[in-house]
Amino acid sequence: MHRLIIHSESSLGWGGQEIRVLHELVGMQSLGFQTALIASPKSTILQRAKDSGITVFPVNLSSKFRPLAWIQSYLILKKLAPAVVNTHSSEDSWIVGAVSRLLGVPLVIRTRHVSTPIGSLFSYRHFPHLIFTTSQSITKSFIAAGLEADNVITMPTGIDTQRYAFSDQARRAIRVELGLSDSDILIGNVCVLRSWKGLDFFLDTAPLLPEQFRFILIGGGPQRERLEHKAKSLNLGKRMIFAGHQEQVERYFSALDVLFYTSYASEGVPQSLLQGVCSGLPVVAVKLASIEETLSGIAKVKWVEYGDTETAAKALHDIHIGGPEQRQSPPQAWLEKFSIAAMLKKISSLYHGRISGL
Repeated sequence: MHRLIIHSESSLGWGGQEIRVLHELVGMQSLGFQTALIASPKSTILQRAKDSGITVFPVNLSSKFRPLAWIQSYLILKKLAPAVVNTHSSEDSWIVGAVSRLLGVPLVIRTRHVSTPIGSLFSYRHFPHLIFTTSQSITKSFIAAGLEADNVITMPTGIDTQRYAFSDQARRAIRVELGLSDSDILIGNVCVLRSWKGLDFFLDTAPLLPEQFRFILIGGGPQRERLEHKAKSLNLGKRMIFAGHQEQVERYFSALDVLFYTSYASEGVPQSLLQGVCSGLPVVAVKLASIEETLSGIAKVKWVEYGDTETAAKALHDIHIGGPEQRQSPPQAWLEKFSIAAMLKKISSLYHGRISGL
């Protein structure tokens, strides 16, 4: 049996979903599978996958109403005859998912990364054999919507737990770079700066805390300019840092003192939340089902309602741990559950179990 796994992604951006797709492509290749990606030519993931040694096929997947995208996908899949196709966003799931079933691909998967309501059940019912979700709460919502429970499998995103372990050297270097003293308390969030990340709440809470509390947003995105203007209107001045996108984001987790996770919707299992916890950070977070699931078993967590700035300010003040020596590594069981090795092992076992001779 041909050991080729093809993923498709119509998203143009670069965030947790796209990072997971790339890690899965590279990880399954390291386990002896062949992997390839069908993605839009202008997408970030296409170039990053190519740079990582993955075979890529540029197809404009921006709309399921583009006949050329269907034709190109058909020709690619017919020629390559993959054992597995895994689709990720709406448009590519319609095009690549439907074509894969038409061609008789042995295993077609749709991965659902976010917790937003399903727009239409049709593509979920008729194209994939299996649906992967990133959290149990998303799985439950799919079953409640009428999908067969046996066909919906929770497959949490995994991270490189060694990469995100706390580094005192990185902490000192980043804090010097940011102009912070040892007495400054750095509150941060790491995400793509977009609406549902709740970053207005992050900024609105900042003025309620004492001067030694500093704030940083690490990431780029469509909301950055608006948020920078808002920070100026709140007179946050040098207390608020916009660090932009960072490739070595693990160094910034080491520099933080508290992770203030303000997303109020759409999340599955956010990689930045996993990364921050892996670094030993205490967390103040908006209560969402998927976030509660992710933080189950973590001791240093305080929950707040979105927009309740006074409660959030008190939580951030009280949970501050007093220095890097007070960090607590997460339990071993938590690290194993959310490790990339565990994710790849679970996926590989499922493939072998579902496809004879793989």
